[in-house]
Amino acid sequence: MFANLLKKKPVEHSSRLSDFVRNADSAEKKKVYSRVIDRAIASQNAVIELAKTNQTR
Repeated sequence: MFANLLKKKPVEHSSRLSDFVRNADSAEKKKVYSRVIDRAIASQNAVIELAKTNQTR
């Protein structure tokens, strides 16, 4: 019953993201993740500012 769960399934498709997560070294991952987080923070701050300006109208 559990044998099917333990068998490795062949990879059908591989995305660039999954390749990066599997193969990049930790320094490269840290650099990319930092950029993503910085952009997400900037985007969230822009939404907050837009909401503030819409409340004053």
